[in-house]
This record gives sequence, structure tokens and C-alpha cells, in this order.
Amino acid sequence: MKITYPHMGSLNMILKTMFEGINIEVVEPPPVTNKTLSIGVKYSPEFACLPYKINLGNFIEALEKGADTIIMLGGVGPCRFGYYGQVQKETLIDLGYDFKMIILDPPHGRLIDFLKELSGYFPGVYWKDALKAFIFAVQKMIAADNLEKHLLILRAHEDKIGVTTKIYEKYVEGLKYAKNKKELDYIYREGVEKIKQNANVKRDIQLKIALVGEIYLMLEPFSNMDICKSLNELGIEVTKTDYLSDYLINSAFKLPQKLEFKRYAHGYLERDIGGHGLNTVANTVKYAEKNYDGIIQIFPFTCTPEIVAESIIAKISNDKNIPVMSLSYDEKTGEAGYQTRLEAFKDLLERQKINALK
Repeated sequence: MKITYPHMGSLNMILKTMFEGINIEVVEPPPVTNKTLSIGVKYSPEFACLPYKINLGNFIEALEKGADTIIMLGGVGPCRFGYYGQVQKETLIDLGYDFKMIILDPPHGRLIDFLKELSGYFPGVYWKDALKAFIFAVQKMIAADNLEKHLLILRAHEDKIGVTTKIYEKYVEGLKYAKNKKELDYIYREGVEKIKQNANVKRDIQLKIALVGEIYLMLEPFSNMDICKSLNELGIEVTKTDYLSDYLINSAFKLPQKLEFKRYAHGYLERDIGGHGLNTVANTVKYAEKNYDGIIQIFPFTCTPEIVAESIIAKISNDKNIPVMSLSYDEKTGEAGYQTRLEAFKDLLERQKINALK
């Protein structure tokens, strides 16, 4: 068995660690590129969302590298993500690929049952071994996410543009290949210190932006044209409101995160509308109340939950007096136009902050 999976932020690191921990051969999908997207677009329904197309491109590239098994999450609720795996499976079969597709529903508080179900697909693997591998994979995921949190604040203060990104990439690669918790912790601590050493620029007007929206675009830099890097290079500190570790840990242990979302969204949205629509509304309120300077919503073109959320956060913007910009992405999105919008948004936030200080 040679297993593969889609890219989504640090997901590659996590699944590689987990499957190799139970002695399953992994075929890593190549990094997401324009080629990946072009392949996915070619074989996808026209109105499928951007994550679907990138995922399909991931699978085709990995199958061409020799993978024979694909693992994919399913889902429930009013979001098309729950149908991805099945539709992609049929598409790949029509294209003539010979493979096995494993589609797993998220744990939703049933972690042990989830691991038992997962290990059932791999003869000779016991769920306790899967649990041990899962724990180390989660430790890597948390370290990678925490390192990125430091990056998104400190890169806005880097002495020379580009240096901090190279430092970060070096240490993320180190986390990926760490063999044990001790080595993982050492690499993480050293990575944070190296990033801090390059963050010496201070500004009279320091802007902070919260990034809200659909989780795939939040996590996969290619899909959002590396918006966090662009904002950091404009001198703006960025807070991503969703990380893979948050999503997986809350799903695995069914923590009461959604109650917090409902509390913040109260008065604007009283029910789950699928995808991460509720999260988007709640986080817009949350970070407005934390006195952030602006909010940017990112989502795939045609994503219904985020389109609903977009109309609601416009009202939040007025009520909380916080500028909000919504950006939708598909395969036709142009980077130059979006960069211009980011620069204009920065100018708006600076003027508003200067006026508030007068």
C-alpha cells in the first residue's frame, strides 16, 4: 500500500508522521503549483470550488508518482466538502486510475472509534499503535502552527524582506523530520528564537489584521496567493483565526469551541450555516472587540456559507466601526489586482488609525 492525501497547510506533515508511524508507505503529493491547479481545473466541474480543484490535482499528481490509496475526509452539513471524496473518486475512475479511496468522517468527539475505523483499513495495525502515531503527529502539528503564529507577527518587523520566510521554512522542514518529542521541542524553540532575532523594525503606526474565512483558503498559502506573507511584507501583523490544530483537536475531542462562536455571533447569526460561516461571523465580532485595525475575509468563489457570512460581516463592520474587506478566489484570480487591494486597504487602516489618535 502506498498512501497519499491532499495538501492543506501542515496536513502533509501530520499525515506523513502518522502513517509512517504505523509503517505505511507514504507518497507525498507534490507541492501545490499552477500545474496542480491546471490539472484539477481540467477534470473538475466548472462551478466546483477552488479547494476541490486543487485537491483533485493533488490526487492525480500523487497517483502518477505511484500512490495506490487515497485518504480523504468526508463530512456532513450544508457544505459541498462532504461530497468531495465521492465525486473525486468517480472522476479518477473515469480517468482510468486504479486505486483505493478511503473516506473518513471527522471524529466529532469519537477519537478512539475514529482510530479503530482507520486502523481497520490497514491489516496488522492496532488502534493503540495508531493512537501513539496520532499523538506525535498532533504534537508536530501544534508546534508547526505555533511557529507560524510567531511568524505572522514577527515577519511584519523583519529587517530584510524575505529572510524571515527562509528561516521559517528551514525550521518547518526540521519539524517535519523530527524523530521524537525532545527533538521536536528543540527545533521549535530554536526556530522561534531565530525568527525573533530578525524582527527589529518598529513603527509609529503598527497595524493588526485578523484573517477570517473558509478553512482551506486560510491554511493553504497557494490557494490564497500567500496573503499572510503579502500583508507581513506591508508591515502588517496578521492573526489567522483558524489553524489545523484547532480544527482537528476540537473535532477529535468535541471541545465546546462552537459555543464560543455562537456567543460571539449572537445577534448576527443564530445557527450553523455550514462550512466555516459561523466561525467567520463570530471571529469578525471577536477581533473587532479586541481592537484589531481591520478584518479580511477570504473564501473560494461560489462558497455559499461564506457568501452568507459576507453579507453579515458588512453589518458588523458598521456596528463595530472596523473596516472589513472580502476576497474570493478561483483559478482566474489575478495576483496583481489583489496586491493593489491589500495596499489600498492598508492605506485606509493607517488613515483611520491616525485620525483616531488625533
